[in-house]
Amino acid sequence: MEMTLSERFIQFLVEVISNFTLWRLIKGLFVLGLGLYLAFALIVLRQVGLMSRTLNGEFARLLKLIAWIHLLAAIGVFLIALAIL
Repeated sequence: MEMTLSERFIQFLVEVISNFTLWRLIKGLFVLGLGLYLAFALIVLRQVGLMSRTLNGEFARLLKLIAWIHLLAAIGVFLIALAIL
């Protein structure tokens, strides 16, 4: 006998709840936090770009370089976390 859509949905929910562990929740929250930090790094890069329009000289270039290194590090940490977790 074939299951109805609501029965399949209930079975899916039971499987999801039975596979739930605290460790999976912690891993998911950790990846979410790193994703938010990646968004923060993008915002920092944008703000440094806007700020460098008012600054002239070597200091603006140094700040841009640091912002790009920060963004690349944030991307790297995020990708490593995705691979490990």
